Amino acid sequence: MITIVGVGIEKGDITERGKKAIRAAARVLSRVRIPVKTEIIGKGFTGSDYESLDEFIASEVIKAERESGDAVYCALGDGFTDTAVAAIVKKHPDAAIIPGVAEYRGRKPHGEIATVAACDVKSVRYFDTRLPLMVYGIDDALIAGEVKLALADVYGDEQKAVFSSGGEQAEIALYELDRMKAYKGAALFIPGEADFMKKSRYGFTDLMAVMARLTADDGCPWDKAQTHESIRINMIEEAYEAADAIDSGDVDNLREEIGDVLLQAVFHCDIAERTGEFSFSDVVNELVTKLVTRHTHIFGENKAADPDAALAFWEKAKAKEKHYDSLTEQLNRIPDLFPALLRAQKAYKKAVKAGLKSGADEVAAKLTELLNSGVNKENAGELLLYADFLATAVGADGEAELNRRAKDFMDEMKRRDKNGEIGKDGDK
Repeated sequence: MITIVGVGIEKGDITERGKKAIRAAARVLSRVRIPVKTEIIGKGFTGSDYESLDEFIASEVIKAERESGDAVYCALGDGFTDTAVAAIVKKHPDAAIIPGVAEYRGRKPHGEIATVAACDVKSVRYFDTRLPLMVYGIDDALIAGEVKLALADVYGDEQKAVFSSGGEQAEIALYELDRMKAYKGAALFIPGEADFMKKSRYGFTDLMAVMARLTADDGCPWDKAQTHESIRINMIEEAYEAADAIDSGDVDNLREEIGDVLLQAVFHCDIAERTGEFSFSDVVNELVTKLVTRHTHIFGENKAADPDAALAFWEKAKAKEKHYDSLTEQLNRIPDLFPALLRAQKAYKKAVKAGLKSGADEVAAKLTELLNSGVNKENAGELLLYADFLATAVGADGEAELNRRAKDFMDEMKRRDKNGEIGKDGDK
């Protein structure tokens, strides 16, 4: 029998039931020193992360129970927030838990509140900063530092918070979290943002809230009036501007342009929700499902040793999902509105994968044949087509390469124009 006893954080926090279980147990174990005499687990631990430590503690507790018939694991706080408890219960589901006093009991009630274990903070990508947040299980300065870095990206370094340890509390700035003197059952409380306009940083939930406010009945007249069709061009323009920022290597501009692309996606979701077409949750659900089902080498049994193998598994899963039975069906899925070179590139790749014998040598031979037959208006399109095929066959992006060469040409013309070389006798 395994019993988990919450021992609180101060002397006197253990309940009478907890004391009785401790006195009756053959073995009593804990991860840190507490007012009760216990075996300290962890001396033989050689891992480098807290998840491994939790697994080690669970194994040691279960081992003690098997050797002695019963064992008690003393957990700080109420017995539910010690991360090792989850590992024990996972391996030993019938373990009993006798609750103690929660380590963050000093906090005043604030209604709805978000709680998260310190060891899980890094895996939580988005926090709703409108709600109060409680982070528990801050066992030492190392964990505190990880929590600080994760939350600073959401709240900012100067965010005011309440730090509690050993029954004492102090108001601190977030950047001070890993500089505290002691971490005895420590927890961090961050109040919800009362004034939206005074936030130091905004998050994804704020973006959704702003979008909903703009398109509310008393919102912005322009935003409320938009449809999928009216802002269609905006999506295209913002995507081009983001691509231009990538090509220019301007990271600051890229950050802004990616935001504009994100706005378009959120805008379309808001329109769809208001018209009953689909919701943002529907979009996210479909996207996550796609990412999981098409990465069979990550979430399935396949193994990919390199990017090409990974892409092959993606394409195979996509074909199965879309029920592609022929090349024609795949070609029909290429949007008519793609830029011409991109459309030709996509078509060529799909045809080659379907078995078309047309490598770089064959394409080059066809280009030579066309050039030898004389260039004219009638075959100019075919020349462009096979030039794009040749770029694709040798692993280049025809669209990107042509754009780059066009820029080189324009730069050269601007240089010559500046030097007064254009239009002079002998100009080349």
